[in-house]
Amino acid sequence: MPIHEKSLIRPENLKTHEHLVIDGVDVSGHWSTFIETRVVSDYNEALEEEIAALPGGEHIHRCWQCGSCTNSCTVNEINADFNPRYWIYLIRVGMESELLRDKDIIWQCVSCNKCTYACPRDVFPEGVMKATAHWLERKGHTPKSPSMHFDEVFTEQIIKTGKIEESRTVRRFFKRTKQGLAQPWMIEMVKRLIKHLPVGMLTRMGLATLVAPKTSDWSRASAAMQEYIEEQHEKQEEALTLAQLVEVAQEDAAA
Repeated sequence: MPIHEKSLIRPENLKTHEHLVIDGVDVSGHWSTFIETRVVSDYNEALEEEIAALPGGEHIHRCWQCGSCTNSCTVNEINADFNPRYWIYLIRVGMESELLRDKDIIWQCVSCNKCTYACPRDVFPEGVMKATAHWLERKGHTPKSPSMHFDEVFTEQIIKTGKIEESRTVRRFFKRTKQGLAQPWMIEMVKRLIKHLPVGMLTRMGLATLVAPKTSDWSRASAAMQEYIEEQHEKQEEALTLAQLVEVAQEDAAA
């Protein structure tokens, strides 16, 4: 699975000599640009298994590097460094150090799922991006991303009440991510709601924010959901631990 795109060559790996003569030919400046020779030795051979153990990463092994995910990606249109195909490649070959160089932008996936619809192999690239962001957080490489905070707030509310109450979700998300509520877009949205929604609906929304109503007979369903989530977390921890043990065993064998 070779990487050919010029855009994937790190700028710091391009070396240009201002004054260079080779066999009597002056190749100074642009003509003397070379890619710095390097050897990658710190492979994590269990990296693919670690990502596959997390929700969304189960089908990463199906990828055949066609590039449909990146070609259809909403974020890639704005930021060429956001490249799902390349990251999936790095994961599959175990180049963890290279993957970590992009740790600050991997979480920027907007879950539009264009990549998932375009993928001919049902890799579910959007899920792989979320699994990778989750992996980065669980490994301690990055703090929790805003999207992960939102997922947690949303899930907590569903488990507790069985209902989706937008204003409560937004307020808790802003509090958890240490953002102020008085943001321009929020103020404008509230103004439009007050202007266009019926008084009765606004009243019900306000009461729902204060009271947090629950779905009737929700306690049993809530307990079942919580139990399932805990079971899944245990399975993920076991899979990650097993992958780490395999990695250690491989390092010991190599030594």
